[in-house]
Amino acid sequence: MVQVISQNEHRRQQIIEAATTIFLSKGFEQTTTRDIAKKVNISQPALYHHFGDKESLFVEVISRVGESTYTDMQSILSQTYAEPIDQLVDLTQVIVLRHPRDVFRLIHDSFDSLSATHRSKLGMIFGRDYVGPIAQFFESIQLRDNVDAQIASSFYITSLSPLFGEFHSLGEQITMRERIQQLLDLILYGVEKKIVSMV
Repeated sequence: MVQVISQNEHRRQQIIEAATTIFLSKGFEQTTTRDIAKKVNISQPALYHHFGDKESLFVEVISRVGESTYTDMQSILSQTYAEPIDQLVDLTQVIVLRHPRDVFRLIHDSFDSLSATHRSKLGMIFGRDYVGPIAQFFESIQLRDNVDAQIASSFYITSLSPLFGEFHSLGEQITMRERIQQLLDLILYGVEKKIVSMV
């Protein structure tokens, strides 16, 4: 009996790994259970034996990736940085390295296809594992009077889409860290040079 349980758990892990690769690269809508079953070399009914439906599997994948992202970001938040901006760069790198696609779009674009229960679960995962740690960072720096850490965090995460493709690098040969630093500079400081009025 123990052997059957371990084989089932092993198969379940294989399904999750395959689903993680495919969901994160293609998104919810463009991924089929047939794609996942084929990657694991099982039938679709065998996949449904482990996961009742595609939605449940997607939520499980996002939950696991979110937990790993959260753990890595908490490790960064526990460190002391000479320059706080470097900490935000490192936090951003965690998100970008875990996700071949824009995490906000990945989750947001799935909402129309998911049940209210699964939308609620994904919203909690996004808030806890992504927005939460970035908000912790923003709580540690001085923000403008009308901006709180939660708003700053949500805005920041939704502004990261240029990092998830090559189009925005415009042919420049720069590292991902340099791309993050450029985008972060634009997000935090804008594009207009401030002219100090002497009046």
